[in-house]
Amino acid sequence: MERINHANDKYNGWMGFITSALIATNYTENGWGLTRAPEHITKLLQDRLYQTLEVTKVTTKQECSIDDTTGKEECINIQQEVVEPSTDKNKNTRKEHFINVIGGDDNSRPVMISDYTQNMAILHEMKPIFEEWSGIQLEGSTAYGIRAYRNNSNLLMHVDKSSTHVISGIYHVDRSDDAQPWPIVIEDYKGNTNQVYLEPGDLLFYESSKCFHGRPQTFIGGYYASLFMHYRPMNYNHENINNEIHYAIPQHWHETKPAKEGLDVMEVVGTSFKEPNCKHLLCSLDETNEMSKNTVNWYGPAPKDKVVTTGWNPTTMTPPESWDDDDLLGGDDEL
Repeated sequence: MERINHANDKYNGWMGFITSALIATNYTENGWGLTRAPEHITKLLQDRLYQTLEVTKVTTKQECSIDDTTGKEECINIQQEVVEPSTDKNKNTRKEHFINVIGGDDNSRPVMISDYTQNMAILHEMKPIFEEWSGIQLEGSTAYGIRAYRNNSNLLMHVDKSSTHVISGIYHVDRSDDAQPWPIVIEDYKGNTNQVYLEPGDLLFYESSKCFHGRPQTFIGGYYASLFMHYRPMNYNHENINNEIHYAIPQHWHETKPAKEGLDVMEVVGTSFKEPNCKHLLCSLDETNEMSKNTVNWYGPAPKDKVVTTGWNPTTMTPPESWDDDDLLGGDDEL
């Protein structure tokens, strides 16, 4: 942070890291969890997606090979699904406005499929589920989307608004047939970087103003659609939290130190960051980097009526018999 030159980027970076490290309260043991969402809500969201999203297939290239039996050349067209906002105003879709946390060119900006009434109803109906996971009483802040990310986009690592986005959820609705695996990445309280590969109908709980999260890997495919839900604790004093963030930034924040050999390069982009010299813009996802040793991969679908989290077996999605501080899956208290 102290080696960033631009003053505004430096201050934004300090705000994000100070919020995560010092100011934001942690309410759960690990900061995240994975479960299976109610099937009737998944169907509601999928119906909205399928009835609204306009998908066309475009031939991107032709692949040819020689048939071993006939000796003849056979060719197939490789098609990609392309999504654009609907021209029908009644479908309430639009290209999302520019957000510096979301990377990609103009054609990659996500498509938003909004239904305020349905989103708020889902936020209200699912509040008890989020309260059970977090262990506190909550009030709804907002639910937005369905957001359909598009080809060549990504989401840089960041923390969310501490005033409203405290206990949050990513509800994966569906994705295009040609979509390549695209994990949500979240850092937990045990020193692990978790790559979670959601299946449609999976719900990721996360403390979004505390845990750095994102999808820094570039998405390849037609679309990847999710609903985003955010709650805050009951009687939450967000003004005090915002003031504490600014007060906690050290007085020397504006000072710039020279580059140092051995340190990974970090760039601040708005309220997010990236590590441009590492694979997928995050050194903990780069197998050649020391930081990758604490990366854990999780593959849905999540089990019903259970919350998978750090310490569970990511292959079998089962809880551990006992906690082992030296186990990578459990993390290391000294990290």
